[in-house]
Amino acid sequence: MVCSLFRLLSILIRSVCGSRGLRCALVALVGGLSGAGCARQQSTVTARSETAERLSAEARQAKVRGDSQSAEHLLTEAVERNPSDCETRLELSEMLLADGNTQAAIVHLQKLVDQNPDDPRSYLGLAEAMYKQRNLAEADRLVGNALDLDPRQTRGLLLRGKIEQSRGNDERALDDYYELLAFEPDHIQATMLVARIHLRHGEGRLAAPKLRTIVESRELEPHLRGSAQWLLGRCYSQDGRWPDAAQALAAGITSRRGTCDEWLELADACWRGGEPQQARAAVDQALQRAPANPRAQALLAALDDDARARQPSGEPIVSPAEFSDQEND
Repeated sequence: MVCSLFRLLSILIRSVCGSRGLRCALVALVGGLSGAGCARQQSTVTARSETAERLSAEARQAKVRGDSQSAEHLLTEAVERNPSDCETRLELSEMLLADGNTQAAIVHLQKLVDQNPDDPRSYLGLAEAMYKQRNLAEADRLVGNALDLDPRQTRGLLLRGKIEQSRGNDERALDDYYELLAFEPDHIQATMLVARIHLRHGEGRLAAPKLRTIVESRELEPHLRGSAQWLLGRCYSQDGRWPDAAQALAAGITSRRGTCDEWLELADACWRGGEPQQARAAVDQALQRAPANPRAQALLAALDDDARARQPSGEPIVSPAEFSDQEND
């Protein structure tokens, strides 16, 4: 703006000044002022950019410390200082999404799509926000735009699979997850989702090998290993491998809060696997969570009456709970 005004003034001087010497002096003066104005403008822009970068660095440090509130505040200030910094705005939007501030994230992500329509990350972030709001149609459209720009986006394939699962299209979801795993074979979340779908459809033998690869992974958080062990135990239960099922379920439940039904599921596997003492311990845990549960009371009565001596261990004392796909971690 400053530079444009000085250029306009220079043109005006040339048109009204008759004396060549006077005109040259005035033009030189205007040129000097114009240069100074543009330099000040450039200096201001540079200072704003440097400040924004400093704020972004401080935000990352706060995030490492676990202070998400400060990190979000610093990134917001950085974006306000330098609105054209797409990377910082993207970082802020992802932090807002992770913190559950979906609507604020949508505002920034929409600006990113408008500013940089060729970046698939903006579409993916906005698609994830729409998915969180259960706007599946819009999420599907946006993730489609992202995958059109980059078909190898594993994040997009994962989200599209989740959208299909939410619609009840398990086969299409499996197609997306397997396509993702072709690009990234060690993707834990996709492997877990594939195993859950197979398990829900009674295909434990297909799910078990995938879960074993997760359990055997050396660098894995205890929470994820526990979830994989629990699902593996259910696979063994479907296949009638009761000792293996009891062992895997027992290992998996240590990383979970464990509902009454889950402890009874473990108790049932222990009983069928010929381990009445472990079954009794699991029933006790179930009764602590739901003292009046009829299934727990029935199994406890059977154990107290020395049911193992009167019933074959391969026959269930209580019918197992139906498979639930909900995590309780």
